[in-house]
Amino acid sequence: MAVSLRQLSRRSVGASISQLSSTSSRASIAPTLSWARSALPATSRGFTSSSSSTTTYSCCSLLQSQQKPRFVSSTSCSPSNQLRHNSDQPGPKFRQWEFDDITAALPSSTQSPSHNPVILVDVREPSELSSTGVIPTAVNIPFASQGDALYLAEDEFETRFGFPKPIPSPDQQIIFYCKAGVRARFAAQMAVQAGYNQDQVGVYHGSWLDWEKKGGKTERWEGGEV
Repeated sequence: MAVSLRQLSRRSVGASISQLSSTSSRASIAPTLSWARSALPATSRGFTSSSSSTTTYSCCSLLQSQQKPRFVSSTSCSPSNQLRHNSDQPGPKFRQWEFDDITAALPSSTQSPSHNPVILVDVREPSELSSTGVIPTAVNIPFASQGDALYLAEDEFETRFGFPKPIPSPDQQIIFYCKAGVRARFAAQMAVQAGYNQDQVGVYHGSWLDWEKKGGKTERWEGGEV
């Protein structure tokens, strides 16, 4: 059937309009898609594929992948936790005393008590001292049960312990020891926090185990519970 010139003109115009609309739509959508793609994180664009699996990233998975905030429990601020924390962290550096150093610093005899360049502090509990004794001239300040001892005023300290608070003179050192050295280091840190001069605070690293192993002199402990 013959097609009229008018019908051909209508078809040509319709096709042109359709093509123009399609091109215009793509042109208007393309910038939008380009902006959306650039706004998304690299990990959320499309798919990441491999030969064995395909992983789809979505907004939900991105939110779930964010690190959750951590809350600090009130128990982490307890004194016992602080003690463990402080013992694990690097702290002040103290002079490390050895067996020979302690032996040389002790008075040569009980008749010369003025020759005492060191103050020895045994920080073990009284129950431990009853079975082992102490290094000669040492005083006992059990830090596990009396952790506030060095913070006390001098009169309060003497009332509680029965002897003067150990305060080194300018030419003296105060040396802490325990059974194996752990409590002694903690006691030294506490002493500095309480106001003692760090340069006058020392630690017998080997403590009682080293002293006993090397045959150091001992004194019987005659004190009681604080």
